[in-house]
Amino acid sequence: MRSAELMKIALKAGEIMLRSGAEIYRVEETIVRICESYRVRCESFVLPTGIFISLVDDEGGTNTAFMRIRDRKVDLSGIDRVNSLSRRIRKSCPDFDTVRKELEQIENAEKHSFPVRLSATGLGSFAFTLLFQGSIYDSLVALVIGCVSYSAREVLTGKSLFSFLENLLAGLVTGLLSTAAVGLFPVLDGYKIIVGSIIMYLPGVSITNSIKDALYGDLVASMARLGEAILLVTVLSAGVGIALLISAYRR
Repeated sequence: MRSAELMKIALKAGEIMLRSGAEIYRVEETIVRICESYRVRCESFVLPTGIFISLVDDEGGTNTAFMRIRDRKVDLSGIDRVNSLSRRIRKSCPDFDTVRKELEQIENAEKHSFPVRLSATGLGSFAFTLLFQGSIYDSLVALVIGCVSYSAREVLTGKSLFSFLENLLAGLVTGLLSTAAVGLFPVLDGYKIIVGSIIMYLPGVSITNSIKDALYGDLVASMARLGEAILLVTVLSAGVGIALLISAYRR
């Protein structure tokens, strides 16, 4: 019974971290740390899409569990809170009910609202366009286009469609609006507007984590994450390319 309860807690902790975009080695370390804090031997094997845990109970029996992970995002706060909880467990070994309730609080914590995310996307597009030496007018247009493309992307996200289609739509909307803006105001630099608007969608965290996973020896997870990131960038670029082709054809 004790082993089964601990298995559920370790799986939930790993699930939250993996769904939040944590590195593979960090998820495995957290799972093992929690189990060993209660003096239970544990082996964990984590992939970007699944968690395997095997516990050895007091009688020498082995309990194994698997959890499939289908959706992932970037939530650094969730990663930090679960990681901090695992370290507190090592120090004080609280009862299972206390740990379970805190994990539920972390999982159900209020996320940033849509207006906040939309504002961050717009301001990010504005700042990156300036960084790439765009004019203030380019940056203002990028701010608007970034907000519109993000809103369109959120519509697809709400319909639970796969992320590749979301990125394709974001690139397509960005390209179409940028070329339309340049057509109306020739003084604008369309390429800088496009770059500033789409850079927010680039999977920088996934690429960074894939490199870190490779350095820690998790080669399978590293290649999976890197391949996914490359596909996302390719689809995003394809959306922009389609928009540019449409604009060139209409001319």
